[in-house]
Amino acid sequence: MILANSYPILNFNIAGNSQDDHMITGILSLSVDGYYPLAALVFFSAIAAPTLHLLVVWYLSAACILNQKWPGTPQLLGLAGILESWNLVPVFTISCMLSVVKLATLGTVHWMSGAIWLVLLSLSILLTIQFFDRQYVLMRWEEAD
Repeated sequence: MILANSYPILNFNIAGNSQDDHMITGILSLSVDGYYPLAALVFFSAIAAPTLHLLVVWYLSAACILNQKWPGTPQLLGLAGILESWNLVPVFTISCMLSVVKLATLGTVHWMSGAIWLVLLSLSILLTIQFFDRQYVLMRWEEAD
């Protein structure tokens, strides 16, 4: 998540103006234009919820691996379920690909190194959603000493 947010994803060169775009760039543009609720929604679903989701999953997975009964496990399992549905990084990645197709008609668009991190983040999130088993974590938590 840190790498996907640190490096530019795309470089647009339109009518002589060049701009490197990061994940946060669109959110900032929405805020500057006065679309605060939309900017907050995009921030939450593209950055905050995915980050929290991965942190919660790592916490719960570590407790399972170490066979520990860490505090907050049942509540965090519920939070993981809620955050999973708000985790829209894969959708954001597809949107970036579509924007390149549309913007290529207006100027030059180049993929930057952040795109690799964004794709890897999307794959990580998709695999996490696919393989994280909340029932198994709860069973291990109940069995832990």
